[in-house]
Amino acid sequence: MKKILVCCGSSMITSTIAITKLKTAMEQNGIPVTFIQCKFAEVPSKVRMEHPDVIVPTGALKDSLTEDVPVVRGTCFVTGMGEKETIEEIVGILKD
Repeated sequence: MKKILVCCGSSMITSTIAITKLKTAMEQNGIPVTFIQCKFAEVPSKVRMEHPDVIVPTGALKDSLTEDVPVVRGTCFVTGMGEKETIEEIVGILKD
């Protein structure tokens, strides 16, 4: 089971939108995943505890918080622009 950490600034609204879209995409690609949702400030502790395969922030996230876990910007899940390419990138990471 793969793990995707989805994070946003504070209110969890944009990360919830991203998770909803990613859940459908992962099902369509046959990839079983668990989602971890948090605020940007919680990323370092979630990375250490959960060991995600990829991090999908819905905004700008400092590289220093990710401990070398691949990061794919998920702003497209809010704007609707570039979703297909972003999903393809995430799928590529998870299938490696």
